[in-house]
Amino acid sequence: MQSSAIPIMEEEEQINGLPELSDDLLIRIFGLLPVEEIARAKSVSKAWHKLLLSGFCFLPPLTFEQPRHLNGTTNSSFFDSIDSSLKLHYQKHLPLSKLRLRLDLKYIGSWRSKIDSWIDAALEMKVGHLDLCFLYHYINPYILPVKVLSARTIRVLYLEECRLEIRGDINIDLPALRKLCLRGIWCDEEDEQAIQKLISSCPLIQDLKISSCNEMRGLHVSGHVNLQRLSVVSCIKLRRIEIDEPSLQYLDLHHGSFGFYMVLKSCEFLKELILYDRYITKNMFINLLSRLPNLERLEINDTLLGRIEISHRQLKKLDLSLTKTTEAILKIDTPNLHSFRYYGYKMPLISVISSLNPSSLQEVNINFIHSRFSILQSKEFFEMMKECQDIKLNLHIKSKQELIIPKKPRPILSPPVYDIKHLHLLVYNCCRYQFIIDRMFWMCHPQILSFSSDTEPRFLKPKSSITSSGTKKSTPSVVFLVPPNAGGIIWKRFKLMAMKAERKSTE
Repeated sequence: MQSSAIPIMEEEEQINGLPELSDDLLIRIFGLLPVEEIARAKSVSKAWHKLLLSGFCFLPPLTFEQPRHLNGTTNSSFFDSIDSSLKLHYQKHLPLSKLRLRLDLKYIGSWRSKIDSWIDAALEMKVGHLDLCFLYHYINPYILPVKVLSARTIRVLYLEECRLEIRGDINIDLPALRKLCLRGIWCDEEDEQAIQKLISSCPLIQDLKISSCNEMRGLHVSGHVNLQRLSVVSCIKLRRIEIDEPSLQYLDLHHGSFGFYMVLKSCEFLKELILYDRYITKNMFINLLSRLPNLERLEINDTLLGRIEISHRQLKKLDLSLTKTTEAILKIDTPNLHSFRYYGYKMPLISVISSLNPSSLQEVNINFIHSRFSILQSKEFFEMMKECQDIKLNLHIKSKQELIIPKKPRPILSPPVYDIKHLHLLVYNCCRYQFIIDRMFWMCHPQILSFSSDTEPRFLKPKSSITSSGTKKSTPSVVFLVPPNAGGIIWKRFKLMAMKAERKSTE
């Protein structure tokens, strides 16, 4: 009988399970794991423990996101991993491309005093991407070290839920900064211009995003020759914003609690505008569009305007989202529009649809919220939109009664609209899809009719509609159900199924 004793090296090889891999390859594998998994890997074998202590497995970037509901031991191990990995990086003179710290100040305990040293170590290693987030800061927020504002190698800077103090003769020197994101930044009442000072001291940034900075009352953005994207979102106390950036191409503005006064200068190259401002006036809106001759995408959300007039030759994509109480009069003159989306509680006027130049439209997305689907308006809508490649209707059906067409007016109804290429329906609160199909066939006969629902995709056999002369009309080549979260692969599969079904119908 052979002895069961196993040499130590063989035992470690069996535990490792990867005896043939070199140290360099193991280092690359460990570098893809989160810090918590690397810490557990130390106890697997002596060889791994020695390799992990060498520090070479901690390759940049370093990401530390504090897990929730940690006990005392696990919490201490997590912070110890941050401390040890940064020390090893520093001792081995390894470069650090990115450092992300997402910490919960409520459970950090005595480790809070170590945060400054961690950031200092990253700055000394010439970090290029610094991402700092501190949760539960309301009682005692973390104060950003002044050294961060003079880091000459930082290209991307994310600051979230921390206090920014820029007082006296503090020198801000961030020559390499290209992207700046500020979220939930706190400032003292005596230093409410801290955010403005920081932005003005970064002349080469290309992407700027400010959100939930509730202490900021005014913002002036100018002097950035390379700024292409600007987002100002949910800053409650913001009352005035001035923008003078000739190179700006993307602008996203979300109002606070009471709206703000907006001044745009030298933004003639702006191509995308997303506007959430229910307090904007008619004259302000018209004046805004007149200053943007190259605008290609316009998105208007949550507006209280009683009349919306949009006249633009270059506009290619238009999204309108009206509030529940808004009954706006829409006047649209956009001859080169390719995509149109409407979201509201009232059916859009046919006169609005007719002004969109259907010959250029490729996609139409209409969302009706608690609105009765008028068959007469729908037919006229489909007649105008029949040259569009893709029509999407989102219907919120309250009851089956909304889908029933009385028998008496059926003989006098005009024939359904043909030449619709693809009609996609997203239906809510409906128990029988057959009723929707029958109702839709009284209005149009698309080549492909599809649904989005929470059911499995399958083919349906629709009923043929009857014209005033009593003859049956042909039905679409294919009708199928599509899951609401269908991705690109699923859509390709359905299109292939539709092509096969259409080919069979012609044979």
